[in-house]
Amino acid sequence: MLNPANIIRSKRKTLALFIDPMGNLIVKSPMKLSNEKIFAFVKAKEDWIKRRQAQNVQNSYINKNVVTYQTFLFLGVELSPIISTKTKEISKQDSALVIPQKFVMGDQEKTLRRIRKWMEQNAKTIIEQRVGYFSHRLKLPVTNLVINNNKTRWGVCSKDGTIAVNWRAVMLPANLLDYIVVHEFCHMLEFNHSKQFWAVVETVLPDWRATRKHLKQMNWLLTLFR
Repeated sequence: MLNPANIIRSKRKTLALFIDPMGNLIVKSPMKLSNEKIFAFVKAKEDWIKRRQAQNVQNSYINKNVVTYQTFLFLGVELSPIISTKTKEISKQDSALVIPQKFVMGDQEKTLRRIRKWMEQNAKTIIEQRVGYFSHRLKLPVTNLVINNNKTRWGVCSKDGTIAVNWRAVMLPANLLDYIVVHEFCHMLEFNHSKQFWAVVETVLPDWRATRKHLKQMNWLLTLFR
């Protein structure tokens, strides 16, 4: 029987399972749900949990510095944190992430929240630029652009023309970020994953198959900054 590393109870209405970057099982549960029902749910999902744990443990081994927040990915480049007394805001300088000393005086969680905020701000700017570029190129207007915090998906397109992109996409190499944006734009023309849909994608990204495969290999990034 799998034992959760932590059971977090809140006012939520449903059970949810989360595998952290190191492979630990976290359960999010309604406040009054019995342990018996929680463990029954975990048991029913045992095969899925084990697969995800194996994937995350492998990724944490290969990308140990990133999943333990010793370094940070930005557009596919690994940035090493440098603490500075000469700056008031977080900034990127070459292959370094410069962090004001005042931001690291507290606990690690507060520091990571500051870094996440910096990431999200840059994600908004960069994603807006790429969406604008492809909107012009494909002559497809965007009704609304949302930079979201989805736990499992990189992007979503709604039938009303709203495109949502996960802010964590800013950690990906630029070609993978573009793939996400193009993928969602193409759903405006083909709201499915049919052969016709992929044919549309191919007119913009001829190497979409290799790019899609690479993106799947980077899905572990979706577990960061939870």
